[in-house]
Amino acid sequence: MSDPSVRGDPFERARAAAAALLLAAGIAAIAGSLLDWITISNAPELVPGSDFESQQVERPDTEPFSGIEQGDGWAVLTAGIVVVVGAFLLFVRKRAGWAWLALIASVVIGAIAFADYRGVAELANEMNVSGEVGPGLGLALVAGAGIAGLVASAAGIAATPSERAGV
Repeated sequence: MSDPSVRGDPFERARAAAAALLLAAGIAAIAGSLLDWITISNAPELVPGSDFESQQVERPDTEPFSGIEQGDGWAVLTAGIVVVVGAFLLFVRKRAGWAWLALIASVVIGAIAFADYRGVAELANEMNVSGEVGPGLGLALVAGAGIAGLVASAAGIAATPSERAGV
């Protein structure tokens, strides 16, 4: 038989795995807030030489934008930093409070991501973008980070016994 003390405490291993996943989720949220939140296809073009009867016509905006440019990315960036700090402190301090903090930040990340994911056409209208739009890599990364953060924080909470329980 193997000695359980040689393999380490299962709570320690679970907490370390939760902290690693939280770190990855926080980094993904930060990166996603900086990447494109929409993709644009079939963008309209102005035909050269068109006559608009001396009216000034601007070229339609067909560039994708990041979450930071749209505004919601700032909240995601901040929440991602909170998740990274919570992951580090969960690993170092071994207290469930840090996992709870990461859980709250992950809820914020997920709520923003899924609201913007469902309303990607409204986002494009807010930013005056023309063409067919869809969710971009950054928005998908933020949504995945929100889900991973929720799972990892719940695991971190479960893997950290309460001090009142005599541990």
